[in-house]
Order: sequence, then structure tokens, then C-alpha cells
Amino acid sequence: MPTAKIRGAEIHFDTYGELTQGRDPILLIHGSYITGSVDWGGVAPSLAEEFHVIVPDCRGHGRSSDPAGRYSFREMAADAAELIRTLGHRQAHVIGHSNGGNVALVTLMEHPEVVASCIPQAANAYVSRDLVERIPKKLDPERVRAEDPSLMSEMIELHSARHGADYWATLLRRTAAEIVSEPNYTALDLSRVQRSTLVIEGELDATNSPAAHGRFIAQHIPGSQLWIPAGIGHNVHAEIPAEWCERVLNFVRGTLATQPS
Repeated sequence: MPTAKIRGAEIHFDTYGELTQGRDPILLIHGSYITGSVDWGGVAPSLAEEFHVIVPDCRGHGRSSDPAGRYSFREMAADAAELIRTLGHRQAHVIGHSNGGNVALVTLMEHPEVVASCIPQAANAYVSRDLVERIPKKLDPERVRAEDPSLMSEMIELHSARHGADYWATLLRRTAAEIVSEPNYTALDLSRVQRSTLVIEGELDATNSPAAHGRFIAQHIPGSQLWIPAGIGHNVHAEIPAEWCERVLNFVRGTLATQPS
């Protein structure tokens, strides 16, 4: 797994597929408290049949360091933008899931120059009341320890080699604090986007569907597409991987002739 020095952190990443002249790579940003390979390992090889694919561990996750000890969508978006540049690319098709979808959206909003197109999946542009009420309880380490020991064990397995056996609880607290704070984009903010965007949200996504976050994003980004697969929950790419890859590849192919300079 290669490593790049990005804004003071060591960011580990995997790559799939060959670089193709005239085709920007795909950057996949993973969701909460897991790693790039865990989130995207099931679909990255399929995408790599046509595109070069970059799959990092966000700072403070897996084998990527976090020298500042922070969890911030803006910081991870800045990392994503710098990783694209560091690897020698002008732009990438930026795809993120869940909190990674938030990072993808923030990358689109704050670093549009590196974004060829964007697919925020299970993302939110603003902090809705239901997130504030639910997330601190859901991600409370003591609740997880008592009621969801399998999650605790998974996090220890994924993060302890680099960050220590007790880091899982710290990561949960930092994740919860950011979810109830950011992002905070308005309809007007979204209306300024000038990149092709495909918004994905499962119809039964218990995290995002109740407040219609996907619809809000798609409604206000000009020319964006919205895909809400029926009967599907939070992890669309894992629940229907073949259909997800087909949709994503069709979208990315369609942007090739219309990418802004």
C-alpha cells in the first residue's frame, strides 16, 4: 500500500487499474470509522476495468496518520485535493460514501479545480435536527461497547496497528462531533456548483432519507442527477454492486466530453 505525505500526514492508499491518457482517475472516499479497502474493495476492481482508481485511508483511519488529532470534513477534503495533485493528476472523479460523501461534497465546494465530476452518496449538505438528536447516542463509545461489541472489535482490528487499541473510542467521539457540526451549505451555496454531479441515496437509508438530504443536494446543484434506488439502504454500492457500478460508470463516461477546462 503506497504512502503519500499530505499536509503533514502520511496518507496510505491503494490503486487499481492502469492510467489512461485523457481519462481522469476515480478517487473513492470511505465512510465513517472504516478504511478505503473495507468500504470500496467490492467495487473498485470493476471500476478499474475502465478507469484508474485511487482508494485512500482518510487521515486518522487505518494506516493513515493524524498528527493534528482532528476529525474534520474540510481537512479531509483538503487532503483529497492535495492527494490528487501529489499523484500527478489535474482532476479526479470524486466519489464518497456516507461521511466520505460529505468529504466528497466539501471537496466539490471548496476545491472545485481538482474535481472532474462528483458523486456524493449518503451525504448531507447541512446538519439536520435528526442527526443532532441521534448521532451522539449512536456513536457513544460506552453504548457501542455494551450493545455493539462487533463494531468495537472491527474498529480495533482496522485502526489499532497504527493508532493503538483504545483509539476506536476516540475516533467515534471525533466522528460524532463533526457530524453534528458540519457541513453547513445552503441552497445558494449549492447553486454555484459548476461540475457534473450524481447524488445517490438509498430509498431506505435510515440515516439520510428521513430528512431528504439527497433530494436537497440534487435540487440545488444545477444540472445534477439523482438516483434513489428503491428498497435499498445506506450502503448502495455494497447492496447492489453491479447496478451501482453500471450507474457510476455511465455517469463518469458521460462527463468525459463535457469536463470544464
